[in-house]
Amino acid sequence: MNALHALVTYGLKHHWIHSPNPSLANLFNLYKLTIESYREIHSDIETTIASLLDAGFNRNLFEPNTTTERDAFEAYLFDFIMPSPTETKMTFLRLYQQNPQKAFSYLYDLSIDVNYIKRKRNLLNVSFSYPSKYGKIDLTINLSKPEKDPKDIAKALEQQNLPKIGPKCLICKENEHNYENARMNLRIIPITLHKRLWHFQYSPYAYFPEHCIILSDAHVPMKMCDETFHYLLDFIDYMPDYFIGSNADIPIVGGSILDHDHFQGGKFHFPIEYADSIKTYTSGDVTLNLLNWPLSTIRLESEHRDALLNLAKRIRMVWSTYDHEALEIVSKSYGLHNTITPIARKLDHVYQIDIILRNNRVNSTYPDGIFHPHRDVQHIKKENIGLIEAMGLAILPGRLKTELTKGLDYILNGKVYPELAIHQSWLDTLKQSNTVHTMFDLEQAVGEKFQSVLEHAGVFKLNPEGIRAMDKFIQSCL
Repeated sequence: MNALHALVTYGLKHHWIHSPNPSLANLFNLYKLTIESYREIHSDIETTIASLLDAGFNRNLFEPNTTTERDAFEAYLFDFIMPSPTETKMTFLRLYQQNPQKAFSYLYDLSIDVNYIKRKRNLLNVSFSYPSKYGKIDLTINLSKPEKDPKDIAKALEQQNLPKIGPKCLICKENEHNYENARMNLRIIPITLHKRLWHFQYSPYAYFPEHCIILSDAHVPMKMCDETFHYLLDFIDYMPDYFIGSNADIPIVGGSILDHDHFQGGKFHFPIEYADSIKTYTSGDVTLNLLNWPLSTIRLESEHRDALLNLAKRIRMVWSTYDHEALEIVSKSYGLHNTITPIARKLDHVYQIDIILRNNRVNSTYPDGIFHPHRDVQHIKKENIGLIEAMGLAILPGRLKTELTKGLDYILNGKVYPELAIHQSWLDTLKQSNTVHTMFDLEQAVGEKFQSVLEHAGVFKLNPEGIRAMDKFIQSCL
């Protein structure tokens, strides 16, 4: 069983373990071997793991043989040779005292080396950009996160009535070292933000470099409040190289996980950062900019943290009860509708907060959401426009890769595919325009659609009426 020896050698090479010690006996026992038989073997880790997974399934160590179950058993195998959760935390804290970036690099590299971050799968994603009228926007067709296998769905159905033990959701701290959610190789770091305990981890399906999640210690719902801004600025003081932001806290305009308070961050510069300013304001030590961005965004900048916090809180408070019925903005009807998507960065000594104004109201014309992708663009993007998309990075469904290939065949050769019915009107328009001749051309047409997606999500449209109304709103906050 050369692969088992190669796995232990991999752990030794990375200095996670220092000898094939007795604690590895259980790993060898899985495959009916003894630790005394260990010999140094160097092999590609992907080949090594694939061999161990195949052998594990053949020995009935896991089942069914699906991507989900293989991921769980793979994480289980890596856990034998990597630092324990306690060791990882101690190493991180020791390195952080020397240099914050060194500590974060340690955790990030570890997460890649044990395949918690699915780097190879992430490379499958299709990425391109579009020169919108607001500046470049980025688009990704997400192929890295596997769809649920019917066997996995059946297994989950069988277990639904069993007592719930462990994590309440996929980002709970209890996922660390958890087999069921393929998290035996997950390591998280506790951090304190504004006198409250949070935990830091990297995302396995990274949408951008060093994509991370900062999750509440307790499983409590998302909540936008004054303290939110303190959490954001505390984090960028803790790790100045990263941005941090939050999805909105209500349905339709919020993220996919609303039942667990959390933020997202990473080491990436999004298109929104380069947006031009329509108008600049000052309030004491704070500079404000109304951005030329499809989602209604106010940028606050200051070297004075307290001044920035006070103005950010005021904007959130004023927006929470703001109404402009002519623009379909109503703060309260069948529920509370106004909230924000905040983002924070640190540029040298300058704190920067973007406040994106959101509203989740629906009406008879737009039953999915007045400020949500409308029906004519939902064939490209139907899901909520959360934090990442609001900053100008589209996360598009994996189905689009195949659909665009077939769509191009239809445009160029007239071949009809029944599964393209949701795109038919759009494809017919493109075919008649005679502007699409390559996949690049079709991707640019997708970019144009995503520009419309973002425009639909803007509460103040960037027309004269909308700009005047937003200017008046900002003035009322100063």
